[in-house]
Formats: sequence, C-alpha cells, structure tokens
Amino acid sequence: MIRLDKYLANLWLISRRTADKIFKSTEILVNGEKIIKSDTKITYGDVITFDGIEIDILEKVHVILYKPAWYISSDEDEAWYLSYRNLLQDCPYVEMLHVAGRLDQDTEWLLLLSSDWQFIHQVISPKLNKEKEYEVHLGRNISDKELGELAKGVILDNGYHTLPAKVQKLESKKILLTITEWKYHQVKRMLEAVDNQVIYLKRLRIGEWTLEGLEKWEWKYLEK
Repeated sequence: MIRLDKYLANLWLISRRTADKIFKSTEILVNGEKIIKSDTKITYGDVITFDGIEIDILEKVHVILYKPAWYISSDEDEAWYLSYRNLLQDCPYVEMLHVAGRLDQDTEWLLLLSSDWQFIHQVISPKLNKEKEYEVHLGRNISDKELGELAKGVILDNGYHTLPAKVQKLESKKILLTITEWKYHQVKRMLEAVDNQVIYLKRLRIGEWTLEGLEKWEWKYLEK
C-alpha cells in the first residue's frame, strides 16, 4: 500500500505540500471512484485517472529507449546537452526512471532505464557479466591480427587488461564487438589500444534486451 499523494508526487504530477489544494481543484479517480483525500491508500494494480489521464499503479517500471546522438544519459540537462528524459515526455513514469550505465552524448544506442535500483545493479554489476553488443565504425581498415588482439583482451591507457571479447568483422571498417565490462569509454579505448579510432558507435544489446521493434527516438516498456 502507498499513499496516493506520495505516488503522484513521485510522478511529479503534484507537490506533497500543495496536495490538499490540488485534490480539491482537480478530478482524481482511483479505479473510477472520485478521491478527495490526499492520504488515500492505493495498491499496485490500481488505476489512477488524474486530470483525465489514466495511470496504472506499478511497483516497478522498466523502459528501453533508442537514444539518438547528442542526448545525455543524465537525469538532468547539462550545459547545452538535453537529458534523455526529454525523449520520454509521453511516459507518465519518466521522473521515476534512472539509467543503467551512462553513455557518451555523441553516440546512439539502447538505453536501459528503471525505477528499481536493485534491477539497475543487476544489469551493471561486473560480477554478473551482462553482455553488451556494439556496432563499431572505425577510422581505418582493421586487420585480422587486431581483431585477434581485441578478442584476447587489450591493455588500456591506464594499464588495465580487458577481459576477452567477441569480435566479428562486418566490413573493412566496421565490427561487431561484445564485451562484459563497464569501463569508462571502454570501446573507444579498446580500439585506441590497437591504433584505431571509433567514428560511430551504436549499442545494440544489453544481455537479452535489444532494440528490436524500435526506431530512433522511440521507447517501450520492458516486460520483466
């Protein structure tokens, strides 16, 4: 059970301090019944109608977003970059969501979001070895020798030796790279370790979750 005003505040639809006034001036229904007390208890599975908009009461929310370039994975806008949350304005749970693993602003790829910190931890924990698959476009042709080095693991600029990776050559300047770690700028640094450069990067998959069915800018709820 959870208080109705608290849940609406979590969605940033109301402020707890002004809840009583809003409940008097705005039609708020729970399962079709008009509610006038802000401390009314609700439970998961109930349906709120707030100012004509229906919102399911969910215990946990998980979302997959196809993030385009030049949006950041921060919950807030930073400098001249917009937060990914600007792409989820039609999602009523947007203010409850947080990112599982940060991304570079100049790349486009699968962004996994959740309101459940335990779920996020399970995704990004290095102990669980969740695979992350990337389409990588390169600055120059890549040789079989360099593919082999990436597959065995390379030494990054800080001396860290990466774990073995899966590497598939798609074109002379394009590879499919699958890693299980979350090191800072890891894909770019791995290619730098073999004297190459990432020109374009797209994350296609995290674990079992993919961009299937999504176009750029689109999102969908994750069934879990």
